[in-house]
Amino acid sequence: MSSMEYIPGEKGYKITVRMYSDDLLLDLVNMYEIKDEHIDDNVYCGPDDIYEDYINERLKFVADGQQYKARLEESEKLEIETVMRLFIECHEEINTLDIHNTILKGIYPDQVNLFIYKDDTNEMALRFTAAYSREQLELKAAD
Repeated sequence: MSSMEYIPGEKGYKITVRMYSDDLLLDLVNMYEIKDEHIDDNVYCGPDDIYEDYINERLKFVADGQQYKARLEESEKLEIETVMRLFIECHEEINTLDIHNTILKGIYPDQVNLFIYKDDTNEMALRFTAAYSREQLELKAAD
């Protein structure tokens, strides 16, 4: 499950991604060369910078035609779940947001990714699957 929320005081979007730690590890191993010393009991325990690369590869945001990259702010590596908190700096109000979500798509053909979008005037829940990995949102402007 992932969420994206506009934070007016910070002029950008807070992104939170929650994944089962073992599923995340499988996808990381498929994408990157993970050293054995960075794996402990089916949990990735190496450097956090890999999370930023992973999210920017698997979860893409295009606002009004411009692609934005998320910056990792923190992560929690738990036995069952890994939580990644990221931020996208975006000073201007956006009208359209294209979201491409391919998290775990290459591993599980029946994967379903839930995604929540929220700003001052818009709130919606989206469902991404292996066959449906892109959604374009037309956002209502604040009054």
